[in-house]
Amino acid sequence: MMQKRKYFPYTLPVIFFLVMLVDGHISSSILGLFSVPMDFTSNLLLMFLMFATFQMGKPYLVIWSGLIGLLYDSYFYNVIGINLVLLPIIVLLMYGLFEHVIPSTFTIILSFIVFVTLLSVGRVFLLVLFKLTETTILDFFARTLAPTLLLNILLIAILVVPLKKMFNVKK
Repeated sequence: MMQKRKYFPYTLPVIFFLVMLVDGHISSSILGLFSVPMDFTSNLLLMFLMFATFQMGKPYLVIWSGLIGLLYDSYFYNVIGINLVLLPIIVLLMYGLFEHVIPSTFTIILSFIVFVTLLSVGRVFLLVLFKLTETTILDFFARTLAPTLLLNILLIAILVVPLKKMFNVKK
């Protein structure tokens, strides 16, 4: 059984905010590094939210994911509602999944890939639905989803073991 860390309720909001900012810098740096018309989106915030599900209660994390989603929307998109809606929904899906799946390194990595895909598809769906962008399915898969998955698979492969220790996730 995982022992809950007593200081997490106080430190996680700050960690989420800092990770949100780091996400933006990683994405911007990669876009500046390559001169290709692709959208590499870092999802460290989603990764930290996923690991936080092992330590925090559902109401706490759903509320904070909504608040950080609101900040994310206002800081990166200038459109309120996309991450405000998607992050709490995905956090609820994370809780549902990890009630039935043992969090081994392999299942955590696979789960993260699924959650990144859901978040990316959800963002594009909402952006297209509200006519904030026009894109084709082929463009989305080739220029957004594939590079985003590649970047996030590298990030989770590097960070899964340290984050399992930080969040006290045992098999």
